[in-house]
Amino acid sequence: MSRGSRRRRSDYGSFRASERDAELLYLVGEQYALTLPQLAALIGRSVHTARALRDRWKRAGWAGSGKLAVEAPPFVWLTGRGVAVARSPFRPWQPNHGLAVHIEAVTWVRLLLERELGLGEWECERSIARRHAEQSGRRRHLPDGILSSAEGQIAIEVELTLKNRGRLREIARDSGNTYQRVWYFARPTIIPTLRTAAAESAWQNILVYPYPPVPDELPRPPQRA
Repeated sequence: MSRGSRRRRSDYGSFRASERDAELLYLVGEQYALTLPQLAALIGRSVHTARALRDRWKRAGWAGSGKLAVEAPPFVWLTGRGVAVARSPFRPWQPNHGLAVHIEAVTWVRLLLERELGLGEWECERSIARRHAEQSGRRRHLPDGILSSAEGQIAIEVELTLKNRGRLREIARDSGNTYQRVWYFARPTIIPTLRTAAAESAWQNILVYPYPPVPDELPRPPQRA
């Protein structure tokens, strides 16, 4: 074997990020973390293919992954190198077992409303928090996301556990006063309390849907002529 044939390429062992890598990693950073089935839904492929993509990201040092909740699939989150590749404005998320199931639920709602139904453009909670941090005045409750639709801004709230009833009413009142509409996605056991809070809203602009969402119960975007 010649000396030249033994010479390694200068980029041997390195990983080059594609435009798709950067876009997907950016969305991971927005949502704190994604599960493997959610990554599969984003790329329109099988969970097996999503796992292979996750493994490539891990080898490149762009992502971490692990099981964060018994009832949820493995999650994927960004490392510092992944943040740089994505050019994300958000710092790396430190895995939090207590928030994992809620993060998973919010992302499923986002994928349904923004990607599947095309109801509007999503602004993530991390972006909302940055924006509010730059503003002066009283800190308001921040929704899990804001969906900017043709009819205005819709605050999105995902409730999986029952909060103090007084706190729920306070959040509903604050959100109802701030946004054109508020959509709650809640576990069935929480829905009666939320609907009571919605009925007490002065603006009558709060709707409560079940979680997991039922697509047929949600509005559809207007059909193009």
